[in-house]
Amino acid sequence: MGTKQIVTVMFFFLSVIMALLCHHQSEAQAPIPTPGDCFSSIKKVKGCADAVKAATKGHLLRLVKDCCHVINDLAVDCFPIIFPGKPYIAALVKHACS
Repeated sequence: MGTKQIVTVMFFFLSVIMALLCHHQSEAQAPIPTPGDCFSSIKKVKGCADAVKAATKGHLLRLVKDCCHVINDLAVDCFPIIFPGKPYIAALVKHACS
């Protein structure tokens, strides 16, 4: 077997291994939640939706214990949905609820 053929075979096996690894990782990822999924638990706590809305304007005092419990249980992917374009607000809310 010539050097060119060995390189071709090694490249083929490397490609197969990479494809299998990439496929395996994509199966392990949790599905991205919908806005409905993210807001459903917030809406169940009285006043929490209003507190979250106020938090988008920087008013964090309305975040009561039950609301914070719900926020702490949210999936990480929910924060960009709840606070679109405002990652700093999400960080403040997480800190206020910790």
